[in-house]
Amino acid sequence: MFSKNIDTSFLVIFDFDGVLSDSKEAYANQMIETLESFSVNNVSIEDVKARSGNNDQRSDFIDFLQTDNPDIVNSAMNKYVELTEKYSYLRELFPDVIDVLEILQENNYLGMVSRKSQERLEYWLRHFKITHFFDIPIGTLENTKTNAIKRIMEKINIPKSRTLMVGDAEFDIISAKGAGVYSVLALYDVVEPEKVLKSEPDYCINNLSEIFNVIEEIKQKNIQI
Repeated sequence: MFSKNIDTSFLVIFDFDGVLSDSKEAYANQMIETLESFSVNNVSIEDVKARSGNNDQRSDFIDFLQTDNPDIVNSAMNKYVELTEKYSYLRELFPDVIDVLEILQENNYLGMVSRKSQERLEYWLRHFKITHFFDIPIGTLENTKTNAIKRIMEKINIPKSRTLMVGDAEFDIISAKGAGVYSVLALYDVVEPEKVLKSEPDYCINNLSEIFNVIEEIKQKNIQI
């Protein structure tokens, strides 16, 4: 299954929303319409966008609906999914995503861990025609990102010293640290960078193409070791 040089290749694992996909507008509009269907009319687009990097949609609904009743929260989440097609036109890849992925995949393994369900993650990969770039994409709705990162490393047999997790939220950085891999914070879509920076990522990037600089720096560090 894996034919690249296992002794020199890196494993780069991406989060999806906020790293590869610019989904703030879609997320905000879907959330607002969903909340309005539950008679919640006091939440603004700006309120939702401020939570878009939270990585935990369930907690967003609990806060906005002001209830943790599982039947209500699950119903709201199902309604949100029903609206996906309606607002899909508002989702797009960041400008340099395709070019970066094409170069990265030539000599490295690519993975993905997302808080979406496996079904929804695969749907969006197909939608954007980027499925072929990823060796192992994992939706972690029923699991943790830390465990997903470990699973990908084990399947590809890449050491922690050559594995990076690229995310846009505190949860992503914590998950990377929990798996013992390098954490890379993508700042280009973060609403409150000072808050996420408190998680102390190993590296920060201001556009996706800077990931090449990160890999090169880690290579040099590994040589010195």
